Amino acid sequence: MAENCNKDKKSGNVCNQHQTRLEHICDLNIDKSPSDIKKTGIICTIGPACDSIEMIDKLIQKGMRICRLNMVHSSEEYYVKVIENIRNVVAKSYEQNQVAIAIDITGPGARIGKFKSDIGNCITLKTGNKMLFTCDKKYEVSCDRKRVYVDQPEFFNIAEVGDLIFIEDGPLSLKVLEKHDSTTLICQVDNGGDMANFHQCHIPKKLPGKPVLTQRDKDAIAFALDNEVDMILASWVWCSSIIQSIRLELGTKADAVHVIAKIQNHEGVLNFDEILKVSDGILVGRGDLGIDIPGEKVFLAQKMMIGKANSAGKPVICAAQMLDSMVNNPRPTRAEASDVANAVLDGIDCIMLSRETAIGTNPVKVVETLSAICREAESVAFTDSVFRELQLQTPKPVGKTHTTAIAAVEAASKSKASAILVVTTSGRSAAMIAKYRPSCIIIAITRVPETARYLHLFRGVYPMLYSEPCCAEWIDDIDKRIHTALLMAQSKGFVAVNDSVVLVTGWSAGSGHTNTLRLITVPILTNNMESRPSLVKLVDVKSNPDI
Repeated sequence: MAENCNKDKKSGNVCNQHQTRLEHICDLNIDKSPSDIKKTGIICTIGPACDSIEMIDKLIQKGMRICRLNMVHSSEEYYVKVIENIRNVVAKSYEQNQVAIAIDITGPGARIGKFKSDIGNCITLKTGNKMLFTCDKKYEVSCDRKRVYVDQPEFFNIAEVGDLIFIEDGPLSLKVLEKHDSTTLICQVDNGGDMANFHQCHIPKKLPGKPVLTQRDKDAIAFALDNEVDMILASWVWCSSIIQSIRLELGTKADAVHVIAKIQNHEGVLNFDEILKVSDGILVGRGDLGIDIPGEKVFLAQKMMIGKANSAGKPVICAAQMLDSMVNNPRPTRAEASDVANAVLDGIDCIMLSRETAIGTNPVKVVETLSAICREAESVAFTDSVFRELQLQTPKPVGKTHTTAIAAVEAASKSKASAILVVTTSGRSAAMIAKYRPSCIIIAITRVPETARYLHLFRGVYPMLYSEPCCAEWIDDIDKRIHTALLMAQSKGFVAVNDSVVLVTGWSAGSGHTNTLRLITVPILTNNMESRPSLVKLVDVKSNPDI
């Protein structure tokens, strides 16, 4: 069963009445407008080009929901100020919607140091040039055109004469000519390109050492805890032990800080199943992955990881070179636009921008362009086919929350609902609904700020923080939350009067009680809470504990 509507009320796009994906594709129409509602999450790397209060505000307006801080590029003092700017913007204009903050920890990856101030941030190396790599810390902030510092001693232990060292994602690569005392490598440029401050150095198939955290990683995790960061993006995860080590380092906050595994090398792909089990989500690091495995196989790894993450109901992020040409240009290449759209159609939850926003010439334009591409792709996704396939893969029996989530998506499809409203504490029920990819938006209403921020990881979820005082009666409180959420949804164009909306709630306060589903018609709503219509009609839960 494909989607049951003839037209999408928000966009005019013809919806899926087809039995097969091929029929659906044949009926696509370039003259139809996409929905105004974007479901794919956008993660922006915050850097010099967008770290001001004004720029952060503009990025949120255009669709950014998660701010990424790459700790290697600046000092802790700098990122404390960035976090302060983000939170000032949210407190002023986005308290109800929230914005999450994620930090990168570098893991076992190696990076060069910083060039001398008179050289600048970047140099260009030509084929045939010689370069010396050293782990002598006196060169850490005084690299030059002949000598660069590399911050991982293990990098020198694993390097051998004849190895190729790739800088970032290429094209710059250098061949090791000589090795001296595991402290120095003399290299020759094999393929020319740019080398900038803190660029990664990678020798294909030679990353893994012992699965332990470096002191640099531990310091970054401590920073995350001190500054109440929501997520940690763990780089170069190649086995599950690395994730478990991070959780141990988080201690009592291990449940509050979500750990996302970045898969960037061959071993990470091989061990993907065990990594997925222990992670809160996956990031497909395609740039580094394209160095470690043949470039023509990266798309295979990407599709496999997206598919397995979708099956597990865990968020998956696509990153690296998404709109890289827009670092300097006002428009993306056609290949980049198609790449983003295909990632969305494959089932990605979020897309992460790196250089495009951190150092790009127009970060706001990049986010605006990415949002437009995502909306186009989402509007033609064959969602009911995905729903059927995920149902078939789900082992039986399932718990009450899981059952309610499946029923909510089915009800939304059959009723042509404009939205699914979920009252949630932990976010688990909203995430479970998102797994089954409903064609409408999921509005998650929560009193927990951490939950509101965490849910930005899941495609199609629009979290709303409800912070009004609690009512004496729990049912009255639920009514007020739903009323407020519908007012917000109307103001943003998600729903209109007389639309169908699916409500998902629990039979009791607190986490773990979601098992109630209703279908309502959106009434005429006002801001007057005292005269609001009752949207929730519950029988006595004491006499009906299994409702």
